[in-house]
Amino acid sequence: MSNLRSNLRILGGEARGRPLEVPASARPTGVRVRKSLFDLLEHRFPDSSSFLDLFAGSGAVGLEAASRGYRVTMVERDPGAVKALQFNLRSLKLEGKIIASDAQTFLTKSEKKFDIAFVDPPFTQDIPPIARWALEAHCLNPDGVLVVQHPDVLKLPEQGGYTLERRDYGSNALSLYWRMLGE
Repeated sequence: MSNLRSNLRILGGEARGRPLEVPASARPTGVRVRKSLFDLLEHRFPDSSSFLDLFAGSGAVGLEAASRGYRVTMVERDPGAVKALQFNLRSLKLEGKIIASDAQTFLTKSEKKFDIAFVDPPFTQDIPPIARWALEAHCLNPDGVLVVQHPDVLKLPEQGGYTLERRDYGSNALSLYWRMLGE
């Protein structure tokens, strides 16, 4: 594929150590953040859990999840990124579904529920409202988690029915909205 870089690698699972082809326009989630995210998730979710990657971009997180055995759906609207995602799924021999759509349209139309939803919009977007509409889309199973990656200077709001946990990694942060059972 042209106009791609391949200095990013899968960290764990069946495709561990294999390179990803990444569109030059993408801002892939870094190694430290990905490792920490999957360390957190592995203690709460079995490998076969459903995983939604909204704003999939480079696919670094969604493809990592697929390599680790999660049932992955990646949503991305950029045609070049979609092609790179398709190429990576094939070349890494991983299972996953790619939806060519913007995240809000997908959540509005989809009735599917996920155990884990990862939201990583471009940092130039207004992220707090994106987190809010993702939570209000009710895309999580009863004991699910919505994870939002954002700049560390941003503070995301609390949301009723969820416990908010924040982890900082240099200039990046993950805000985890754990769905409260019975809500």
